Amino acid sequence: MSDSTIPAAPAQTAAPVSAPLSAQLQSDVAAVQTLLNVQREQDELTKQAEAARAVRAQMCAYLLDSGLAASRLPAAMQDHVRTQFAGQVFDPTDLTAAIDNARKLISALTGPGTVQGPRISGMFDTADQLQAAVDDLLEAPRDEGAKNLKPHRLQGIRELYHLMTGDYDFHGGYFPDRARLATTADFTGLVKNALNKIVVDQWEQLGRAGYRWWEPIVVQENFPTINQVTGTLVGTVGTLPSVAEQGEYTELNIGDSPEVSSFTKYGGYLPLTLELIDRDETRKLRQYPKELAKAGLRRLSGLVAAIFTDNAGIGPTMADGGALFNSTAVTTAGGHLNLLTTALTAAQWEVVAAAVYNQPMLIKNAAGIYGTGAKQAVDPRYLLVPRALRLTGYQILYPQMERATSIFSENMQRGERGDVLTVPEWTDADNWAVACDPAIAPAIYVGYRFGRVPEVFIAGDNQSPAVFMNDEHRLKVRFFLTVWVNDFRPLHKENV
Repeated sequence: MSDSTIPAAPAQTAAPVSAPLSAQLQSDVAAVQTLLNVQREQDELTKQAEAARAVRAQMCAYLLDSGLAASRLPAAMQDHVRTQFAGQVFDPTDLTAAIDNARKLISALTGPGTVQGPRISGMFDTADQLQAAVDDLLEAPRDEGAKNLKPHRLQGIRELYHLMTGDYDFHGGYFPDRARLATTADFTGLVKNALNKIVVDQWEQLGRAGYRWWEPIVVQENFPTINQVTGTLVGTVGTLPSVAEQGEYTELNIGDSPEVSSFTKYGGYLPLTLELIDRDETRKLRQYPKELAKAGLRRLSGLVAAIFTDNAGIGPTMADGGALFNSTAVTTAGGHLNLLTTALTAAQWEVVAAAVYNQPMLIKNAAGIYGTGAKQAVDPRYLLVPRALRLTGYQILYPQMERATSIFSENMQRGERGDVLTVPEWTDADNWAVACDPAIAPAIYVGYRFGRVPEVFIAGDNQSPAVFMNDEHRLKVRFFLTVWVNDFRPLHKENV
């Protein structure tokens, strides 16, 4: 048989893949892909963790440097603490505990033996003891909780400066290796605290002496910002009109009178020179905060007094366009009808009291509505006088003093008469004024920012330009105030 007659072999075909095997292959591919994704995610998380650890390590290094710099520990002890934490990621509370322990160790080892001269017992481990000693030195009142403490008495501001700073050459810096008191407190902070207490105490004493005469006639407010203040006086409805059965209600007339005032910053500074410290002029330093308190209180007293004397005695211009004190009819725009020209007598006091009582309350500053409100029906309580009229004022308000020729003997027996207010800044011997009780009819407002007494700050370290250029720490005083009149009706003035 020839080759041509040999039958051809049948063509081979690939065996079909069963469905279960195909599904298995796809599942395997998906599993491999999932493993690859998980690995990539783990790699990314590892990178992020390493980056976070590096950032945290950098933050810890910064925290270590700043914490040791603020600790005021001797250089050798700072190095000892640094070796415990350098190059590590640590909890900030562990660093705080280590610094506290180091401070206690230094105090225990060096406290009794290194303080030359009078030793301040028990002050190395408590800031309260040290603050009490500084308060006693400057004759500042102690904090309530520190009244029973018994620190050693400091000899003067020079000793305190040396103990706290180690700056025996008066370079104006801090030298931890020579400082004798291991404490978180610093010289300027301790002195500042004491001086602020003296300011508050002097403020109270001056008030008792009469320089807070203005308090009974004003409303005092604290404000959260120094934004411009708008003191709004809202009008009264007056009396309700009648409404007939099935009748229509009519709109009630009511408005307001917004008075605007801005804060003013008052202040200055006194120099605490290194020469003053070296000469140990502690008595002079004690007087500084008293003078600052006097200056702040006199400023506030003057601002309230000026309400009655500005613009030749007619006061500031109100939002309705009229001067605070004028003799224009209240039915006219800007009319206040609260200014007369009669001398102080019992009869004129009654005239003025009636005028204040009959003042119509605000309804709305609009034509046809001016002066149509109901009577405020409040008598004035306070009589404001210059020193020359004080006895006359007492004789009018208190008839039992009518024949007195001097108020001093009466005051010794009866105490100060609270309804006669002597205004120190008034120089005219004849002019006088009255005011209602602000709890019933408020008129004058005093606004504060950052406290109701002047605040003392001290700039004084080796980085301070004043220390470098002038060899002085600076005692700065700052006082934010605004004073305005919200309503003319409770006030009346006599420009004689």
